[in-house]
Amino acid sequence: MIRRFLVFAVLAACASASIVAAERATFVLTDGERKSGAVVFHGSENENLINGFLNLGNDAGGPEFTVPIDQVAVIDFAGGRPSNAEYQALPDDQAHLLVLRNGATQRGRFVNLIGGTTLVWENDGGQRQNYGIRDVSRVYLNGNVAKTAYFRGQAGPQATVGTTGSAAPGSIRVDAGQPWIDSGVDVRKGDRLVFNTTGEVVVAPGASGNPDGVPGMRSNNYPVPGNQAGTLIAKIGAGAPFPIGTISRPVAMPATGRLMLGVNDDYFGDNSGGFSVTIVRSTDR
Repeated sequence: MIRRFLVFAVLAACASASIVAAERATFVLTDGERKSGAVVFHGSENENLINGFLNLGNDAGGPEFTVPIDQVAVIDFAGGRPSNAEYQALPDDQAHLLVLRNGATQRGRFVNLIGGTTLVWENDGGQRQNYGIRDVSRVYLNGNVAKTAYFRGQAGPQATVGTTGSAAPGSIRVDAGQPWIDSGVDVRKGDRLVFNTTGEVVVAPGASGNPDGVPGMRSNNYPVPGNQAGTLIAKIGAGAPFPIGTISRPVAMPATGRLMLGVNDDYFGDNSGGFSVTIVRSTDR
């Protein structure tokens, strides 16, 4: 939340790396291990993938995480649980799969990450396309391995919450360091959902709060200006954000689409912690 301008240089044998203003990602490795950090970039072309190796910044300030691309099953930018449709779309061959935050999927080939903010993709027709990382949920580099490495411990994809009344098993992790988390839940306008939330977030040094946010800390720049910093918020697709907090009564969904969860803040570089959210559909009309 406290805006900082960071200027630094990391000396290396042949290149310099930058994580200033870079997006964050999690590499899900083929053995199930996960590495998270800033999407760093190197050299005059500002590339992340160099000589077959993908790279992430180290939050602890140590050396970067450098991983051979053939040992990465998934590059996850959004977190949350994938939908049933996403799981079913996973290729059984060597094709890669791009999943956008609006739910669209596209087969093709991952090319690179540029400047910490842009994903370069080649579609099945051989055409290269640039996507803002903020518009991308995940890239699957190995669909077959992802079904075991990525979904391990998640009991498969999350069930849909909708008018059928089925509820998502388990809980959803809302990381305070990311603007929005794909909940994996599709809703219809008018659905009434009950959110049970625990946890604590830090939105600035010395400023922490529960799902209702940090008392007295507000800004017109927040996604929901009238609510406190760190409040649990939601939106449907690209719709307007609305507050959730610790509200115990059912919340009527304002639109049809994918439910996204986040924390009410306009800068995430100094945030930590997160919320654990479970969602059930209410039959109370």
